[in-house]
Amino acid sequence: MRSLLKHFVFAAAVVLLGGQPAVAREDAPPTSVEDWSLEKVQVIGAALYRQDAAAAVASDALTQHFRNRLPTDLIGWIVVDEGDNQRVRFLRQENGQRRAAWDVLVTSEGAGPVEAAVDPVLPADQLARFDARMTAANQIGELRCAQRYNAVVLKDPDSEDWLVWLLASTTDPNSLILTGHYRFRISADGRSLLRRDQLSATCIISDRREAARDGQLNALVVSHIVSPLPVETHVFASLLYRLPIYVVTVGNDTIWAVEGANIRRSHVQN
Repeated sequence: MRSLLKHFVFAAAVVLLGGQPAVAREDAPPTSVEDWSLEKVQVIGAALYRQDAAAAVASDALTQHFRNRLPTDLIGWIVVDEGDNQRVRFLRQENGQRRAAWDVLVTSEGAGPVEAAVDPVLPADQLARFDARMTAANQIGELRCAQRYNAVVLKDPDSEDWLVWLLASTTDPNSLILTGHYRFRISADGRSLLRRDQLSATCIISDRREAARDGQLNALVVSHIVSPLPVETHVFASLLYRLPIYVVTVGNDTIWAVEGANIRRSHVQN
């Protein structure tokens, strides 16, 4: 992480190198987050990672296409599922209207070529998807664990609402960000904030080099106080960093093993 706002709490994530690990604790609980089933947490966490990864490789492709000189009228992107693939649509403002400008199809093989959008007029659901993203971006809370946040927008499988995440992120490959993420519930038209969930109480970040100094980095351990179960961003982080994450839910003294998109109860403390 390039810098952290100095008035926020910084705590290094504890890494499991062998023996009995200590736990990085969250000490000032925010409001409890919306209750989800363990199954939903796992499915949504995997979808988060999938969309964020698609946006990342498509953004790289666009940057290379324009030789590091992105168009000045670029206003953002949306990601649309197309079966097993994802289409990343880069938007621009044109005569006061949001239009699709370039598309990148992301498959299991990676990002395809950058193509001019065949039909720049966005369907209503894609406009609402972008509106939901912007509504969330304007409602971020005070906890800021990064200079940059990546947005992910998904349809809630249990309602007509949009679910939007602002994920604390960094371009530093040695920074492991476990917290600082937000989840938003946005109305179907993308214009109204229905709920904001701060998915952690503090900023918990580790330096991969420091973590592995005395041995091989095998796992991460973090305490969690805003829900009785791990949340989807724990799944996201485990997939992103390719490491198991042991989540200690303080309210019920339970240790959960988050191994990619799979979560299992590891231990109940006495």
